[in-house]
Amino acid sequence: MIPDLVPRLEGLGDAARAEPLGLYLHWPFCRDRCTYCSFVTTRDAARGPAVLARLLAHLQAWGAALGRPAVDTLYLGGGTPSLLEAGELARITAAAAGAFDLGPLQEATLEANPGTVDLAWLERARALGWDRLSLGVKTLDDALLARLGRIHDGRAALEALGWARRAGFRRISADLMVGIPGQALDRVLGDARTLVAAGAEHLSIYLLDLDKACPLRAQVDAGKLALPGDDEVADVFEALQAELPRLGLEPYEISSYAVPGQESRHNGRYWERRPYLGLGPSAASQLGDWRWTESGVLPAWIEERGRAEVQELDPAQALAEIPLLGLRRHRGVDWDDLRARAGRHNLVPLVDAWEVQLQPFLAHGLMVRDGPVLRLTGRGMLVSNGILQVFV
Repeated sequence: MIPDLVPRLEGLGDAARAEPLGLYLHWPFCRDRCTYCSFVTTRDAARGPAVLARLLAHLQAWGAALGRPAVDTLYLGGGTPSLLEAGELARITAAAAGAFDLGPLQEATLEANPGTVDLAWLERARALGWDRLSLGVKTLDDALLARLGRIHDGRAALEALGWARRAGFRRISADLMVGIPGQALDRVLGDARTLVAAGAEHLSIYLLDLDKACPLRAQVDAGKLALPGDDEVADVFEALQAELPRLGLEPYEISSYAVPGQESRHNGRYWERRPYLGLGPSAASQLGDWRWTESGVLPAWIEERGRAEVQELDPAQALAEIPLLGLRRHRGVDWDDLRARAGRHNLVPLVDAWEVQLQPFLAHGLMVRDGPVLRLTGRGMLVSNGILQVFV
């Protein structure tokens, strides 16, 4: 238990029981480290038993501390959760069900690397109640996969998708990465078509992010590889905005497309600022006005001596997060409701200031106002980082 939060457990428990929670669990192990990765992961499999024991203990402790609250979305991410043995996955699943009320559960997502799964493992996971699979495909181009340091090839990705369907998963997501050195527009569109034809009902489209130190960034900085230009990347995203709806996947968030009804419910709660509890190294939580991130130093997290980052949001910060996160969604933000909320906290001048800063984006067709709803246009989605800086 995080010491700074102990005096606030009563209030956190009230927030956790006000509506069903999202529960995120982090498994930090990978077979190898991708060349672009800056997440909290490790290849030191010898630490697995200690991490599992601590994660199970945290599930029990937090469930008890919060009064066994209801959970309606469950997400096991990483790292590579598909490296878990079937018995280990069963223990985690049972611990979550024992510590929390999973009666209202609507979605249980597993992240998986195509190079680490087989049909038997997926069948066992499905039998345990996991009903949604998120496959880390990135691309189907073998040369690009090697450049990214992925352990699978394109054939293995499609094979894993087929196994997932045979195992009974009817909600399958795949992610595609844009902006890889040497990647062509036609390749991205072809990969999307192939994955949808193979049964993916959800695609997450991510831009390669090299903000932090990693081997791929070192190659780019040394001039050994060149990233595509901003215009090239924008062309890819615009082409996907047009192509994916033709394939039956509608946009619902800046980077997310799904067959209607197959949207990620767990990820949706982040954009809607609904409560979630994250357990595991580097996992983030938000209950009420409190947010915290567990230590990302694995040995310290295992031994419970790592320091968590704890933040109490003030009313202005909480208000700013509504458009900061909500404008990522294609349905936008109810601006009239935002104004009313601001009025209850004497923050109307803050909203007035935002409106002045947003006016140029509206004038240039990057945003649109539909009645009470403010949202980004397709073009606005392409430059969303600059627009959302208004609320930072």
